[in-house]
Amino acid sequence: MSLLPENFRAPFIPKETAWAAADRFREQHWPEGTIPVEVEELLWPAGLRLDYVQSLRQIGDVDALLSGDLTLIHVDTEQYMDERMKNRICFSIAHELGHFVLHADIYKNIHYTNVEEWLEFMERVPEDQYSFIEQHAHEFAGRLLVPLDFLRPRFAEAAQAAQKAGFTAWDTSGDVAREYIAKNIARDFGVSSQVLEKRILREGLWPPAGLT
Repeated sequence: MSLLPENFRAPFIPKETAWAAADRFREQHWPEGTIPVEVEELLWPAGLRLDYVQSLRQIGDVDALLSGDLTLIHVDTEQYMDERMKNRICFSIAHELGHFVLHADIYKNIHYTNVEEWLEFMERVPEDQYSFIEQHAHEFAGRLLVPLDFLRPRFAEAAQAAQKAGFTAWDTSGDVAREYIAKNIARDFGVSSQVLEKRILREGLWPPAGLT
């Protein structure tokens, strides 16, 4: 029996559980162990492939979408082909991988025949439940693309550089200093500075330790 939108319930998944799942998935499917993580290279070993959909963003206000049968990640063709959108699309794919890993038991009970039906289903899911699964997938994607073992040393180096550039009062210049640091190291991970800044906060690296 197909799950009804109003009966949709998100599982309880602490952020640490999502992070651990992302680390395991990366280690299993990205044996190179390097950054940036080439997220598309993770799909085939996991039994997934990309499906290019014209105007997906206009249809559903999304860049990517995991199929209910867990075999495809639909991506907006125009966004995917736009080099300026590369980081955004990579994160969107990583986000859908989060649903693939964390929410497979829910997704397999949702039946639809096309992307429009899938989007309509999700629009009718209770807002709080949808918010929960989106947060799970965000945490997964962030850790997948920004491994802590790589982030920690690069953050420490960038914080020292920021200090030399004049950012010393972390408590009063926090936002500006954090943006400065994130912008300097985001390219190493192939993510936006906004994603990198969020990882700095979520991983508890802010304010920088050992600097005054």
